[in-house]
Amino acid sequence: MPSWRRKLRPLDLLFVLISLSYPFVVYFGLVHFPPLTVGLALVVFLVLRLLLQRQRRAQRSEFGIYVAVVMAIVLLLGVNELLAIKAYPVLISLSFAFLFGYSLLNPPPIIERFARMMEGELDEQAIRYTRNVTVAWVVFFLLNAAVSLWTALYADLEAWTLYNGFISYILIGLMFGGEFLLRQFVKRKKVS
Repeated sequence: MPSWRRKLRPLDLLFVLISLSYPFVVYFGLVHFPPLTVGLALVVFLVLRLLLQRQRRAQRSEFGIYVAVVMAIVLLLGVNELLAIKAYPVLISLSFAFLFGYSLLNPPPIIERFARMMEGELDEQAIRYTRNVTVAWVVFFLLNAAVSLWTALYADLEAWTLYNGFISYILIGLMFGGEFLLRQFVKRKKVS
């Protein structure tokens, strides 16, 4: 069964919820614990997630990205504990930008794959559209990583938490919603 259709197990759900609430977990963790403790907890969380993915035989690219994220955070812990903790959203956005960008260089692009799962066969116009949407997501994730990095380096913990735990999710939702509306417009225009 394709991974996108796989039934979400309780442990998967727990990892998703922790990942989504990560900035708030960090914020409250740093109120009660030193940065090194919070950073080590992050590493343990990521290693457990890696082991679960390996057990479930996740795609090599997905597994490799998590290995790279864990290694980057471990290296950053040795340099700057607080930056290591705040770097996680930056690394995740860069990982998504890399995956989407890599799919542009090794077709079919990710958005085309999703479209084929939903629609079946695609014409040339739809293939161009999905390629452009994939490019838009690469740009979005790079911009999101840049803002996340700025908050990690220059903003206080509250601003970092607000952007990475709330505003970035709103922006992702707006990107999804905007693309959905654009897609409906393009489909109607194509029919008429």
